Amino acid sequence: MQDEQNPTDAARPRTPATVETAQLIAERAATVWHDIDAALSPIIGHGGVAALYRRSLFLARASNPWLPGVQQGALDPVEFAELHAAVALQSVSDARGATEALTRTFRELLTELIGSSLTERLLKDISDPTSHSAAVQDTLP
Repeated sequence: MQDEQNPTDAARPRTPATVETAQLIAERAATVWHDIDAALSPIIGHGGVAALYRRSLFLARASNPWLPGVQQGALDPVEFAELHAAVALQSVSDARGATEALTRTFRELLTELIGSSLTERLLKDISDPTSHSAAVQDTLP
């Protein structure tokens, strides 16, 4: 019978917000990039974050030419509105792939500069922009 539903199914929210869209990926990506800027700018400055971000965009554009272009000085201070706008216009798979590539490239560049251990320590609380949860820091020990 239909009245005999699994109680956990009935409690699970069924709202449009639970459906992954390019807009949600774009919002998470912008949040994650602001978190990255906040985590790194006290150490390498906004200019350093902007330089790594511009280089990451340049490299990621090889596979995703729709990503925002890189103009000298365009991200000083760091702005992610262009990234948000570009990602939001793509298919979910393209949005996911490009944001993963951009984040991975950034982490690789940072790792080349400061090492993997320090990169992981500095960015450990920053979630993946393509994760299905909002960018939330882990508070468990």
